[in-house]
Amino acid sequence: MSEADRMIAQVRAMLGEIQSISEDIQKETREAIKEHQDYLSKAEEGDEERAKKARAGELGPDWQKIQRRIDLGETSPGAIALGADDSTAAQNLRRTAAEHTEAIAEYQREQLDSDADSAQDLQVAYGAAQAHLREIREQVARIQARPLPTLD
Repeated sequence: MSEADRMIAQVRAMLGEIQSISEDIQKETREAIKEHQDYLSKAEEGDEERAKKARAGELGPDWQKIQRRIDLGETSPGAIALGADDSTAAQNLRRTAAEHTEAIAEYQREQLDSDADSAQDLQVAYGAAQAHLREIREQVARIQARPLPTLD
């Protein structure tokens, strides 16, 4: 095998690795898009349920006021979440959400630190995901580090 043939074979091997990584990325992207679409679909259903409860006053006076404004097109859940709606009711909802988020984060930290089997399973899965990501990064770095042959 000539030097040129050997170099061509190396380039083909690198292209094969790149194609494989690209296919993996495309597959994971399609899966992520599908998961996001599923989430949005469920979120829309959940948002309509929340809106019904808010209109009925089941979620408290702040949500009832906010829902009236949402129904009138004066605000949106996004405006409330992002802080664009600076009404007192929106501020109260953001404060309550932040408090709940902190409580959930603390609970998750406690669960990760516990000796329970489910926490250990989660730690193992998280470690495996990190290892997989490191492996992908290492493969990309190896491919990038390989010099391209000069073909005459």
